[in-house]
Amino acid sequence: MKIEKDYDLTNLNTLCVKAKSKFFAEIANEADLQKLFLTPEFKENDKFFLGGGSNVLFTKDFDGMVIKISILGKKVLFEDEKTVLLEVNAGENWHDLVTYAVEKNWGGIENLAYIPGLVGAAPIQNIAAYGENFSDVFVSLDAFNVLTGKIETFDKEKCEFGYRDSVFKRELKGKYIILKVRIRLSKNPQIETSYYQIGIARDSIKEELEKISGGQQRPHSIKDVYRAVINIRTRKLPDPAKIPTAGSFFLNSIISREKYEELKKKVPELQCYPPDQVIYKKLDDPALAKADFVKVATGKLLQELGWLGKWMGNVGVYDRHALVIITNGKATGEEVVNFAKLIEKSYYDKYGISLQTEVNLI
Repeated sequence: MKIEKDYDLTNLNTLCVKAKSKFFAEIANEADLQKLFLTPEFKENDKFFLGGGSNVLFTKDFDGMVIKISILGKKVLFEDEKTVLLEVNAGENWHDLVTYAVEKNWGGIENLAYIPGLVGAAPIQNIAAYGENFSDVFVSLDAFNVLTGKIETFDKEKCEFGYRDSVFKRELKGKYIILKVRIRLSKNPQIETSYYQIGIARDSIKEELEKISGGQQRPHSIKDVYRAVINIRTRKLPDPAKIPTAGSFFLNSIISREKYEELKKKVPELQCYPPDQVIYKKLDDPALAKADFVKVATGKLLQELGWLGKWMGNVGVYDRHALVIITNGKATGEEVVNFAKLIEKSYYDKYGISLQTEVNLI
């Protein structure tokens, strides 16, 4: 473990924004972290814990210590004929983990394929896609308390999962480093394909599975679903290795049912989804029709405002998904923030709804 000064962070964030940190250290194991904890650089500076850099925007140089978590490894803790309990270290690539599980025919995270980032970010963000939530398979995690230097275990209740949210994004933000995560997967997986059955079926898993099978009627496997999700996400989202991006820059808005009905008069094709992201309801569930609040397809609303494919200087909106901000690789953090603020203002002015940022602004 080595502490470096004035470290260039440009290649450690997928928006490729130029920024430096006063101090930088990369952690390859828990022993490194314990050593770092004893240093004055760690104790006397603000800290930011960096994973894959896919959900962060450095708005300026960081006057503190950036700590990159690169702890690798995974192992099976328990398995029987029905389930497997898997422990995965925080530095593992999330998509690689999904691929590993699918190859083993262990179900529960196949719909979460092709999400960028590392395993350690999954519980912080409570990542979700196409009807599956990370919290659905989550059992517990170990995290390093940056104040005491002790390792603590958090179960699902302590994590307080919500829509793209957890206690680590709120009360405990910056106070813990996720070290390892334990998830329970199924050896008898039930595929989930219903998420887009309401409203428009565009880019639904069911639709994609029909293409994969060539219209033939046959049972689908989790490998089919995994492939379908990758196909959809590849079409809709830019590859961060080729186009600087942090993925979805904004969250889908949660609004009242009354507000949704009002918007639908202006945008008839506007989709809505269940707001409860801890346990997804089926989209034809009668409870959804009676729900006081719903989550709306905010990308569609931004598209109606003309933001799809729009550029200003070095920053733009991806031409296939209006929630995604991209750059030409030359943008500063300030430029990205100012561009995002223009989008937020137009959204509020038109719809009366405050747009929330999903990307972590540093």
